[in-house]
Amino acid sequence: MNVSQTMPTEESLTCLRIKLYHPDQAVEALYQHLPLNRHHKMNAEDPVRLGRDGQTCSFVLNDLRISRKQISFFAYRKTGSTDLHFTVQNISQRGKIIVNGCELGYLERVDLEDKALLRFGKYEMLVFREPGEAQDSFEVLFQKQNIPPSREMGMDIPCTLAVMDTGVRNYHNGELVSQEPLESDETVPVLVLTV
Repeated sequence: MNVSQTMPTEESLTCLRIKLYHPDQAVEALYQHLPLNRHHKMNAEDPVRLGRDGQTCSFVLNDLRISRKQISFFAYRKTGSTDLHFTVQNISQRGKIIVNGCELGYLERVDLEDKALLRFGKYEMLVFREPGEAQDSFEVLFQKQNIPPSREMGMDIPCTLAVMDTGVRNYHNGELVSQEPLESDETVPVLVLTV
């Protein structure tokens, strides 16, 4: 067998594996625009944007309750290392994201651990970084999860932050007044009533 010495060796790609969960995913087609269970190759310098706007986001959730631009993942390398790592940034002007218990406001970002739990609205995302050799590209793999990732990680506390942050958190008997995301159209004013 004659093998060419000039043929480039194929490097394994770092994989950003994202397991998605929403309590209504069985009755709503929330993930119909995502390439579920298919590896999607990305250039390392390109961000992975997730939201409801197909014009500005590389991956789209079919849900009017989330922001047009919700989350962005960026690949980076640490000085002196060849491994790709990721940061996550909240790109929603009206909502917060919880990353391993840390709340991120608009344009705030944090480095992702090799396994991280992200939550916004009723969504939960379990994100894994699977190391690879390639430095100029990586792949994204979206998968649907049937149980809340918070339960898998021993953090089985429902996320009660609404997608739209009104600047006021209203509680009644220790509970958040509405656990539903409040954002449906960014031009509609919001009125929060307490009983």
